[in-house]
Amino acid sequence: MTERSTILNLLNNFTTKHKNISWKMKCLYSDGKGTTMNQIKIISLPKNNNIGVIVYRVETGIVSVCKYQKLIKGKSENIIDMLLDMINYSKGQIINP
Repeated sequence: MTERSTILNLLNNFTTKHKNISWKMKCLYSDGKGTTMNQIKIISLPKNNNIGVIVYRVETGIVSVCKYQKLIKGKSENIIDMLLDMINYSKGQIINP
């Protein structure tokens, strides 16, 4: 799936630009009938503090939850657009826990 690789590339790009940031992704929910929700945690190193959470539906890419600093999720925002917004929002910032 190209969307998955794009998501991973964007997250890796973000952490390359911010050396004190890491991320983790996990499946938050799956009903076995075509509804799968993934959660992305943005983590501040070295204390492993959670500084952001994004939850999106895998099948559609629609973000249902975004908690990252002052970034606001628009209605029916796509995960790739949200990650691009996060990268642009954080440009030139020093991210502290």
